[in-house]
Amino acid sequence: MAFLKQYKPYVVFSSFIIFGFVVFFLISGGYYPILSVNGNFVSARTFWKNYQASSVYYQKVMDAYSSTVQGKSKIEPVNVSEVKRLALTQIVENILISAEVQKELGGDLDTIVAGRINKIDGDKDLQKAAEGVYGLNFAEFKDEILVPLAKEEILTGRLFLEGKKLSDWLDEAKKSSQVKIFSRQFFWDGKEIQVKK
Repeated sequence: MAFLKQYKPYVVFSSFIIFGFVVFFLISGGYYPILSVNGNFVSARTFWKNYQASSVYYQKVMDAYSSTVQGKSKIEPVNVSEVKRLALTQIVENILISAEVQKELGGDLDTIVAGRINKIDGDKDLQKAAEGVYGLNFAEFKDEILVPLAKEEILTGRLFLEGKKLSDWLDEAKKSSQVKIFSRQFFWDGKEIQVKK
């Protein structure tokens, strides 16, 4: 007991230093929430991966477009805020779709999604395209692009059998969802993320 009293200031100081390092690591690594959709938190790290992939993709599209209309019109540079807004909105939609498909398929979902993705897993051309078009390695490409697309495809098929459209379902799902964004730059308008003026 006397030992603890004697070294208490050092223990407290060391605890603050360790806590500071942990907080610094979490923030610098992007492990803090930037968005919440029905209680599901999205880390800044996930957002930045999606944003960077979208940004690379849009830049490639603009470069391809500008090469085909050379000298005919001026190509506007990619609007960073708009790409961030679209990436955040896509993340919201992906979470809503994933939750609905999970609710319908339960434990079978991962197996079904893996089955769809494994068909193209060894495709070297697709791996090169993932890096060239999106700037992602193939593992990131699967997680950020292919898995959400597979889930969207599954839900689209199920809704089609019920005579419904994915766009209509998404509109309704967004209206009944709680979306919170932890950024002063953006806000949720009930349909999509918007940039604050």
